[in-house]
Amino acid sequence: MVHWSLRRRSSWVQLAGHEGNFKPSEGGQILKRFSTVEEACLAELMTDVLRPFVPAYHGVVEVGGERYIQMDDLLRGLQNPSIMDCKMGTRTYLEDEVCKGQPWPAPRRDLYQKMVKIDPWAPTAEERRQGAITKPRYMHWRENISSSASLGFRIEGITIEGGAVQRDFKQTRSQDQIVEIFLQFVKNRVDVLKTYLARLENLRQALAESIFFKRHEVIAGNPPPKKGGKPRASELSTGARDNLFYQSSSEKKFSSSPPNTHHLQVVLT
Repeated sequence: MVHWSLRRRSSWVQLAGHEGNFKPSEGGQILKRFSTVEEACLAELMTDVLRPFVPAYHGVVEVGGERYIQMDDLLRGLQNPSIMDCKMGTRTYLEDEVCKGQPWPAPRRDLYQKMVKIDPWAPTAEERRQGAITKPRYMHWRENISSSASLGFRIEGITIEGGAVQRDFKQTRSQDQIVEIFLQFVKNRVDVLKTYLARLENLRQALAESIFFKRHEVIAGNPPPKKGGKPRASELSTGARDNLFYQSSSEKKFSSSPPNTHHLQVVLT
């Protein structure tokens, strides 16, 4: 997932995700590497009830021979903002996204190394023997050691008042831990937390009414495909963050259950 980056002087601070997809424009907007599906989604959202939750879309521009989607920079004009990036959803991937058409994907050594770096005791005896794990196994484990499976979201990264980026939340799982981090983030201002809640409730209502949302599925996604590759998902910048929408041929019903996964980035001035 690609997350909003914070520009500070001449450098960029990125909370999480794939680097290199964003760059500033001379007009103060954000340029994001072009994706056909994403461009179509942004254009459609400009006439949907979700419009207040996404940055204004300003079309496609070409810079240095490469095409970019141009959108508002939601951090423009903010001095030392505090930013929290949350990945929302009890499940953050689809089976076909990680299996790539195979009945069961081959074990990978790189994912094994990621696992043991977080928890040396997490692999099974067989996984230790192979020195590798499958991606579905890694993704399922990753969600269960964090608050994704239990609370329906997890904290990915934080920067407070332009300070150092904190990303060590992979094993932050309990409700008490999450509450403590939120209170630290807002400096114990419960009134600020209440505004976050109100904003999320407004977003939920808009999602229930949105024609766009009824015709798309909120999913996890991949980096932009290689040139000539078929896009599987579009990266869509929302509220203060990115959502990924996979085009669906049939309308889906909005239920009381949370969407599969989406991201919200809170900006505190």
